[in-house]
Amino acid sequence: MSEGLAEGVGIARAHHFETVTQQRRATTLGIWAWLITELLLFAALFLVALILRILHPEATVAAARHLKFWIGATNTVVLLVSSLTMSMAIEFSRMGWQRAMVRAMLATAALGSLFLVLKGYEYYVDWDEHMMPFLSSRPFALAETPPARLFVNLYYVATLLHGFHLFTGIALLLGMTWMAAKAGFLARHQNWIEIYGLYWHFIDLVWILAFPILYVVNRGP
Repeated sequence: MSEGLAEGVGIARAHHFETVTQQRRATTLGIWAWLITELLLFAALFLVALILRILHPEATVAAARHLKFWIGATNTVVLLVSSLTMSMAIEFSRMGWQRAMVRAMLATAALGSLFLVLKGYEYYVDWDEHMMPFLSSRPFALAETPPARLFVNLYYVATLLHGFHLFTGIALLLGMTWMAAKAGFLARHQNWIEIYGLYWHFIDLVWILAFPILYVVNRGP
């Protein structure tokens, strides 16, 4: 039994690690190293958005006011709650409460799916309002302001990239939930839940940064 875990909960040591503690530290370090590189990618996109706001305030404000603030705000709450349910799943796994853990994981996946549904609806409204400058068949509503086109394209790159990470996270979570529901899972792979939890919290963090930068700061006074 590992420290801080209930009886019957633990990690099966892989053959290339000397101890379970070494294995846990290596996997944690590995996921953190990867998440930091992903965070740098998003940070670059958000930095460009802020620079664009400084250089072309009127154009970016005009573009940002077409974004659906209520959807962005609702999705922020959805992801915050999903981080709570994911944290609950981690705690339940440490306590050995397998059924409660599985339910919390399913709730997390459901909330992530709700986020994607709302985001899809927002994209549909954008399409209806001619706010997709990359579609030649539908003239861009703010075609007379090139910086606005750049901001909107940047918005799509950032949100689609985040959506891809979220979709991947949901798929992985559902697969892990299927495995986690089997007897003996927590005795061998409890650390999978904790490692995956870091990825889900990363998805939440990226959106917490995206919402104020894209929806709030650029809306202007």
